[in-house]
Amino acid sequence: MHALKLRCRVDEKDWISAVLWELGTEGVTERELPDGSLELEAFFAAKVTAREFALFEPRWVEHGDEDWAESWKTAWKPLEVGRRWFLTPDWRDDPAPEGRMKLVVHARQASGSGYQPATQLALIAMEEWVHARDRFLEWGCGSGILSSAAHLLGARAIVACDVDAAAALEAVANLSARAVPADVFVGTGRSLRPGCFDVVAANMNAAAIEGYASELARSTRPGGRLILSGFKSRRAKGVAAMMAAAGLSVRREYSHEDWRCLVMM
Repeated sequence: MHALKLRCRVDEKDWISAVLWELGTEGVTERELPDGSLELEAFFAAKVTAREFALFEPRWVEHGDEDWAESWKTAWKPLEVGRRWFLTPDWRDDPAPEGRMKLVVHARQASGSGYQPATQLALIAMEEWVHARDRFLEWGCGSGILSSAAHLLGARAIVACDVDAAAALEAVANLSARAVPADVFVGTGRSLRPGCFDVVAANMNAAAIEGYASELARSTRPGGRLILSGFKSRRAKGVAAMMAAAGLSVRREYSHEDWRCLVMM
């Protein structure tokens, strides 16, 4: 396992972590240094180009499988997100604080662990826009985290899909482990009858969302809500324009650092 070590200020951590996730890291750990700065260690199956980090003293180190497994787990701590969520890795048994719902996350190979800013924005949007008895579709489900969140919010019917068969299989395993009654399939929402869902959520990159714009709008019932996340601020106008061409407009925008989430109706 290859690990990229970087040194940064505390206020630079979120930006660097976001770029590391975009590059495909399988986990990021952090260690506070005596001078108050941080050492970040990002794990990769193969080395990646790290020109973005030239100012952060980048260096590659190698780890054995056992070292990686231990370091990887220490990176995942319980985390409060939004007003209602309490995220915990599936190997921990931390109770949720009063007033929060425990959302167990499965930090494996599929995307959507809940610790990326884009996924957190989608969860925050769902607090407001997913209601009890809603019919919910997670388009590009990855680990299935948004489907699990929809179940906790009281959705009465949950469907999840992903074009990656491995991700869909992992979502099935994760949702079954949490007793979430979801139908998961390999493919996209274009396979489903139009207008079936009160809420459609897609946590994908901007190019994927723009490519599926008409089908995403088609899957959302008239008056329903479409939650889109997974892109940076520079792509938000383009995403909104493509959805406007499909007949939907922005009702709410959520942001964290340079990440954006749009709710369309």
